[in-house]
Amino acid sequence: MRHRGQGRPACRVAGRPDSPGRSHVGWTWDPRSRLGLQGLVALVVLAGLLMVSGGLVLVWRLDRQRSASQAAPVPSAVPFVSSSPTSTTIPLVSPSVELPQAGSMATLPVTVPPMTLTARPVVTDRVPSDDALRVQVAQMPLADKIGQMMMVQFDGQRLAESADLAALVSTYHVGGLVLLEANAHDPQQVAQLVDEVQRLAAQSGSQVPLFVSINHEGGNVVRISQGVTGFPGNMAIAATGRPEYAYAAAAMAAQELRAMGITMNLAPVLDVNDNPLNPVIGVRSFGESPDQVTLFGRETIKGFQQNGVMAVAKHFPGHGSTAVDSHVGLPTVNKTAAQLEQVELAPFRMAVTEGVEGIMTAHLVVPALETTPGLPASMSRAVVTGVLRQRMGFEGIILSDSLGMGAIAQGWGQPQAAVRAVQAGTDIVLASGPLETTTAMWNALVAAVQRGEISAGQIDASVMRILRAKHRYGLFENGLSGNLSVVGSAEHQAAADEMALAAVTLFRDQAGLVPLPGSARRLLVLSPSELPPAQDGGGTMLAQLLRDNGLEVAELIFDLDQLSSREAVYAQTVKAASGYDLILFGEWELLKRSANQSDHWQESLIAALLKSGKQVLMVVWRDPGAILLVPQVPTCLVAYGTTSAQVKAVAKVLIGQAMPQGHLPLTLVLPGH
Repeated sequence: MRHRGQGRPACRVAGRPDSPGRSHVGWTWDPRSRLGLQGLVALVVLAGLLMVSGGLVLVWRLDRQRSASQAAPVPSAVPFVSSSPTSTTIPLVSPSVELPQAGSMATLPVTVPPMTLTARPVVTDRVPSDDALRVQVAQMPLADKIGQMMMVQFDGQRLAESADLAALVSTYHVGGLVLLEANAHDPQQVAQLVDEVQRLAAQSGSQVPLFVSINHEGGNVVRISQGVTGFPGNMAIAATGRPEYAYAAAAMAAQELRAMGITMNLAPVLDVNDNPLNPVIGVRSFGESPDQVTLFGRETIKGFQQNGVMAVAKHFPGHGSTAVDSHVGLPTVNKTAAQLEQVELAPFRMAVTEGVEGIMTAHLVVPALETTPGLPASMSRAVVTGVLRQRMGFEGIILSDSLGMGAIAQGWGQPQAAVRAVQAGTDIVLASGPLETTTAMWNALVAAVQRGEISAGQIDASVMRILRAKHRYGLFENGLSGNLSVVGSAEHQAAADEMALAAVTLFRDQAGLVPLPGSARRLLVLSPSELPPAQDGGGTMLAQLLRDNGLEVAELIFDLDQLSSREAVYAQTVKAASGYDLILFGEWELLKRSANQSDHWQESLIAALLKSGKQVLMVVWRDPGAILLVPQVPTCLVAYGTTSAQVKAVAKVLIGQAMPQGHLPLTLVLPGH
């Protein structure tokens, strides 16, 4: 059964007067609006009724003040100018809103209080005309144009640490960077790195600023390890039933990214995850319903772009139904054209309509759209140009997924794949690997144009799109970092905590273990090493929180990548289980490891625990589809991620300080049900 909260507080994102020159997000209520006046009248009338009946609840709806999203230009982000708007906390209640629901249990309509978050960046009017852009492009040599069409990875956290990075920027004039974990440690370091490379680009021959991009989807798919706010990921946000959380999380994340000088987020994921055993998408998706993915995806795109960060929707034409991870192999989507239109393509049509800046193509085979056997969508002109550019009318930037992924590297190699992707209509290819690989791609693209295999006109059109976006987001004026005080702020962390708590989902509780019963005082907690550490240095944050609330906790932490750790934890668990009232097992990437590596260690340990006769409660820290691989577990609590906010939320639910309020955005059909 599912539990519903009784009055969830609304997430608050306040303006920051201590952050000059930045955009602000805050609650606003315009009493001049039609619904605002109706609400005021309703307040007076219903207040009288409340005094008479003693039981009526005031319900009014607040309009979203999203004027920025209806303006034709896209907001500039640097420099920001803001009057530091104040924000007023007012009651947020609304009529029930029917959202697309899924899951193995019956659900009730969700009451969604809309959050009136208003982004207030300055909308730039400094984008050059097409004629001016043509002149700028015409003055660029072919080598520089090809450089602009490449976004690259690199080693190191400082420019001085990477001769490759210096060469890519100053000699090859690449158009952008992709930051990975190896490049991003904390906000101060990232800001310094961004400033160094942007200044180098300004001093280089092309004098064109860089896109600085990152995978910052939320949840566990982030690249900066310290100092930023850990917002829940897409499926967790969808589990709350509150699309305004999607806007708020994206808006606040964008403020933090732009403060560090990051101008492009390779998000959101718009894949419809209608295969619960999908090993690569899972919690990165908003769920199995195209309507729900569209609803939450729209708010996410607005949140990013209204706060100065370009959104890149992915993975076109849809990766949600696959059973193969494209990082290790080439998946196939075996659906009809009609099915693709109704499911996979629906969220991307929304993204095009909403003016998303970029769309990333996927390395997968879609026979209904491309008749050449084995040709990935990312290299298919029928898909990239025919469907996305022509039929759907997308005018923004088309990016490939990383050409270093297994789906491509095993069959084509990056230089050949880059040529095929650009021939298909791609504007930017994502390079992966050492300098030699990247320069080989650059040389292959230059040669393909010189041989006439790619038209000069197509190259010019791509570079125009790239330069237009760089002008639109203010990169030619100031692409440097800004005031870092917003990054990881208390306001943002409080919002993340609230979202994570609203997402926790009790899938089932046949044993009545949530909240923990009074008889379960001695716990054996098995935790993956991915959980945040305890502040006191003793184990994980989860174990510390449980101990702080009076429980006797013994914790065993397993590292799934270390055989010795797995063997030791397995042996100790089986030996010690009988001495505890309850076993709390923390699942981690069970589904992905089972599919990609045939790794069934977690399933084996769970089976041994259940065989011992001890009560077992499983916390699903990653993909809820993992439940299908261990259907015998009687109690399953789904967290959707291991950020500090999500760990705190799970602890609160376990000790009874909060009820699980989330709704599973997937349908899981267990044996016998």
